[in-house]
Amino acid sequence: MAAYGLGELPGTSIAEAADIIQGETGDLLHLPQLPSRGLGADAIGRSVGLIDALTVARGARSWVLSARPSRLTHRTRDYLSMDLDTCEEVWGTSRDHIKIQVVGPWTLSARIELPNGHRVLTDHGAMRDLTGALILGIREHAAEVARRFRAQVSVQIDEPDLAVIASGGLEGTSTFDTIRPVNSADLTERLNGVFDAVRSEGIEHTYLNLTGQTPLWEVARGAGAETVQVTLDRVTGNEQLDGFGETITGGVRIGLGITGPGDRVDELLEVPRVRAVEVARFFDHLGVDRAHLVDRVDVHPKAGLGAAGTLDPVVGAYRMARVVAGMLERDSGDL
Repeated sequence: MAAYGLGELPGTSIAEAADIIQGETGDLLHLPQLPSRGLGADAIGRSVGLIDALTVARGARSWVLSARPSRLTHRTRDYLSMDLDTCEEVWGTSRDHIKIQVVGPWTLSARIELPNGHRVLTDHGAMRDLTGALILGIREHAAEVARRFRAQVSVQIDEPDLAVIASGGLEGTSTFDTIRPVNSADLTERLNGVFDAVRSEGIEHTYLNLTGQTPLWEVARGAGAETVQVTLDRVTGNEQLDGFGETITGGVRIGLGITGPGDRVDELLEVPRVRAVEVARFFDHLGVDRAHLVDRVDVHPKAGLGAAGTLDPVVGAYRMARVVAGMLERDSGDL
């Protein structure tokens, strides 16, 4: 069992964020993302910055593909380079493990428009090209991080829009332009292609981030990620509970988002114990062996820490995750 962060944090200081990550997660470091710094530092901007073949500008509604690099394109790449320099100063150049986070092909194609105003997701050729360019960008980014820090690199693919895409909730260019729901088989196939390409580079640990939404368990099981991250309080109702149980007993590791910016670890550790008991009893309710808590579960904060305002509340969320993970690993049978 491990405890780690998802990526996004509040504030504007990469050095401060890197210091907190190191202090609270030990050897399970992740590259910080600080969207409060503005356009280009958000999740889409950072992912676009990895892709040399992709140039974007900011349109009236969203990011838009452009024919030539814009000032915004250069900014996204500058942010990433400077962030790596700063993390190197804080963490040094010899680390065991570093996790990188990248927006996946479905959310990326839903948030970026073609020059004609339609989302990339609606054009099969553009979708294919975007996915291929994203895979190349992930490979190059992972290789650079591994070289800089002499670390084992893991890759987290963030898909915050997956449930919306599957339900047909995306808006088109007008009321007469509807975007059809994407079926689970297509969602799974494209994600599986990305994870296959990542694993072919020798990257062992991979994550599919579905936090902040109702998980799509069929996609979670078929996407090819070692770990699927979900927000525990979104797993409600028989269909969700059955999906969770089938996924974890089928061998997929689960990351549980259970902590937030309001959390504080008390001196007697009573609050984290309550959280640990809740997780253990959730497994009992599912009829899933508590032994899976030790070998198939991780703990992390919920999505949305980037909106916490300052870094101070984040410390509590990270610390709570670490303490709860320790309790579940040591005492799962006695909680």
